[in-house]
Amino acid sequence: MASRGPPDGMVAVESYDDVPLDEDATGQAAPRARTCRAPVLCACVLVLPCAVSLAVFASLLGHAANNSPMFTPAVSANTSGPLVPGAQRMRGVNLGGWLVLEPWITPSLFYQFLDRETPATDERTLCAMLGPAEARRQLKAFRDVWVTEATFAKLRRIGVNTVRLPYGYWAYGDQQSFCPGVSSIEYVDKAVSWAEKHGLRVVLDLHGVPGSQNGFDNSGDSHKPPFGTPLDAHDWLSDENAEVAIGVLRRVAARYANSSAVVQMGLVNEPIGFALSGFCKANCPIDQARLLAYYERAWAAIRSVNARVTPVLDVSFRNRAWAVTRAEGQPWAQAGAVLDTHRYHGWWPRGSHVPQVAHLRQAGCGTPRDLVEMAAEALPTVVGEWSLAVTDCMTFLNGVGLDPSMTVPANCGRVRCPETFGKLPRYVGSGGPLPRGAHGGPDADGMCPVDPLSAPPGPLDFDAFYTLFAAYAIGGYEASVGWTFWNFKSEVADPRWGFLDMYDKGWLPKTLDGWNPPVPSCDEADAGLPFEKLLVGTIASAVCLVASLVLALVVALAGGRCCSRGGPSGGFVKMQTAPSFATQPSFATQPSCHSQPSATHGAVELSHMAAPPVRTRIASDLPVTSATAALSEAKQP
Repeated sequence: MASRGPPDGMVAVESYDDVPLDEDATGQAAPRARTCRAPVLCACVLVLPCAVSLAVFASLLGHAANNSPMFTPAVSANTSGPLVPGAQRMRGVNLGGWLVLEPWITPSLFYQFLDRETPATDERTLCAMLGPAEARRQLKAFRDVWVTEATFAKLRRIGVNTVRLPYGYWAYGDQQSFCPGVSSIEYVDKAVSWAEKHGLRVVLDLHGVPGSQNGFDNSGDSHKPPFGTPLDAHDWLSDENAEVAIGVLRRVAARYANSSAVVQMGLVNEPIGFALSGFCKANCPIDQARLLAYYERAWAAIRSVNARVTPVLDVSFRNRAWAVTRAEGQPWAQAGAVLDTHRYHGWWPRGSHVPQVAHLRQAGCGTPRDLVEMAAEALPTVVGEWSLAVTDCMTFLNGVGLDPSMTVPANCGRVRCPETFGKLPRYVGSGGPLPRGAHGGPDADGMCPVDPLSAPPGPLDFDAFYTLFAAYAIGGYEASVGWTFWNFKSEVADPRWGFLDMYDKGWLPKTLDGWNPPVPSCDEADAGLPFEKLLVGTIASAVCLVASLVLALVVALAGGRCCSRGGPSGGFVKMQTAPSFATQPSFATQPSCHSQPSATHGAVELSHMAAPPVRTRIASDLPVTSATAALSEAKQP
């Protein structure tokens, strides 16, 4: 229908969407009221596909976690097989926390400072706060009992054939800026003598250098906030600092040049190979070319005084970046060098919630593949550090005054804090506020955080999972030239961090000698979903579902608001109008919601009209109202 010229105050109506008609109480046809179902249907359409996909993915995840062939090994983890090629690979432990203090290994040594505004965070600050005489007294009392000849004897009975011994550049006690007058080289002498007596090999590893190679407490000099100063990762590579480190390596190499036990020397431990916001102020990650130049100088100094040992090059957490060591002119292959890689599950995000199969697959399949590839493109590898922890829940593991960084602290387990070398701090039981240094350590009740006291999700119970985890890790890491577990023990006796505790827990066979650990099926076709796909699928499904829920909520709210203004029936009507005249506004061409018709739009009364399902009728079929009558009269010639 068209209008030749509507009167003032009127707008021509071109057509209407159809509505089904019923008769009203007077017998006249009236629009049938209909509830507003469109927003609800729209919301369902948006949410349903993602809900289904999430359900399907959850089913796949459950299948992968519960039905992987990894959980049905053909050989029990606690049986011993015949001696096989490669059985003489390095099977060892680290004697960590002995000659380089780490607060998480012996937290009770650090209790005495936790009540202070600035606590001791490493060996350097502990010595500075105690003073030379008291530091010498306390550290001697500790070192005399932490590792003894009995430790070496027990390790050898278990089947361990190697110990990795971390020491610092201050071992001779002659560094005025670091524990002056506190020597530890005599304990290195004892360790080498005990190893020779009991038939173990020794890897001497330089764990701390002046300037700190990583800013962690395992370098003896923590730079972590809130108590440390930001790290420049190249400070230790200055000519002055490098000369001190290389000089110590030369002295140590010469001291044990005739020892049959000392077979390898680590040139530096874990130089930082990644960036940490708010922690490293410059040169993170460390420049690899400068690191290799240091390695070459250090090795030349060692080789000049010791023809027995071979070098260990730490990969600085960059596992696949060392092909340059095979380049022509490089000394490493001829020197029998190995690349040292450290493998931890403890810093996986939400590691205790990651299915058992993912941890087992990574240890038994993923890491071995990586080790083989590293050896093929560069040099033979060794797994110098690893543990069974699946979170970073451990007292002071990330540093004094710091909670777990990758784990919600509330998800950690709790055990009674040890008091081996010091009594609990004064704040315990006081009822007062905890000092800054208390974070990550003893709480007000004297309880200390540890890994959750349960297995990750999956079909195996606590002991069964960690028994299999240990077996697959050992079997997998022997794709390299060997491994050394971190650590031989810790004061908080969690077997996931302590080899001797793990053995006493029954997670290892009676002896490693001749033990052939079970090997998992690593066939991608039948071993379930790999961890990377599980993680990506979980994140994608969760994001999809959340986005759909938010969008559905917005649509439902918008539709409900619109319908609520549509009158008693909650309906609305779509309209199409002719172009408006300059003197009058037009109807909107979008779906409109009005509780009362506007006076200037008064072509149709909108109340009590339902949303039309189809567009088949024209406006002349609608019942006449006062507004349409006025419009008709105005159209008469």
